[in-house]
Amino acid sequence: MNNSIHRIILNEYEAKQKLAFDRVQLKKDNVYKKIPRIEEIDREIQLTGVKYNKAILLCTEPSEKVIDKLLKKMDSLKREKEQLLLKFSFPLDYLEPEFECKSCKDTGFIEKASGMEKCSCYRQKYINHLFSQSNLKLLDEENFSRFNECLFPDKVDEKKYGIKISPRENIIKIRERALDFIENLDDPEEKNLFFCGPTGIGKTFMINCIAAELLKRGRTVLYQTAPVLFKTINDYRLMSLKDNSVDDTGYSNIFSVELLIIDDLGTESPTAARYAELLNILSTRQKNNLSVPCKTIISTNLGINKLHEYYDERVASRIIGGFDLFRFAGEDIRMMKKLL
Repeated sequence: MNNSIHRIILNEYEAKQKLAFDRVQLKKDNVYKKIPRIEEIDREIQLTGVKYNKAILLCTEPSEKVIDKLLKKMDSLKREKEQLLLKFSFPLDYLEPEFECKSCKDTGFIEKASGMEKCSCYRQKYINHLFSQSNLKLLDEENFSRFNECLFPDKVDEKKYGIKISPRENIIKIRERALDFIENLDDPEEKNLFFCGPTGIGKTFMINCIAAELLKRGRTVLYQTAPVLFKTINDYRLMSLKDNSVDDTGYSNIFSVELLIIDDLGTESPTAARYAELLNILSTRQKNNLSVPCKTIISTNLGINKLHEYYDERVASRIIGGFDLFRFAGEDIRMMKKLL
């Protein structure tokens, strides 16, 4: 793992924890001022714990008896504390730290039976640092709460839009499929998504909506344009030829992240090597998806019928067989917003 990124992330977690405990201290100061008895209780709890731990270590009493006394004393103090908090209209968890990630309590690690494992929030932080050019920063503006089907024409015009239903009905169907995709991410039978259509009609917006919702749920997401993705692979391979100890985390994330988003497919250099790399990505992720979530979304301006022309038969077949294909249609939303 890149040690500099690792240190940056650990520093971020330390800052988060410090902020959480600083806030708790401010709350304690407020409560102690209003209810002095709670400060006395906290002090008693601390001293009681020290006293009985010392007794256990020195074996001055049978350990079972010491533990029983400790539990009874602690329970009594905690009940009194809870009653006082409620009496003065404070929530029972008022003095508990509020962590950004409730799973790891902003440590970055979760204890499992097999040992300590990195939390999903840690993995996402690493991806965000490693691929700092990611568009994930747009997710505050592009999410399902800002979805507006009224930006799509409610008129059927197959000749103009290339679909047999109105663009509005079409985008509503795509949104419903996207929501199903999010809910069923863990299902190995759930197909990947392939979005195609002209520029400016909502493909990237829908991708960001999906990414935002999955990130809220603690999933790991990697967004890359096709040119940058293939450059990352090429750079890694060149470096690995020169140095066997080169960090491969960035490269391996492409094959293991829970959701890989490849935007602007078809804008990369059209070489046989790139096609082989794309086939390797799709094949490896499909295999990994049998045991852990490993889904892919592809977005392109190429029409579905152009896949066979632009990519070799194996790549086109892998996409058509493993993805649900959706064509976006409508007017240029970016131009509409500028006019508005």
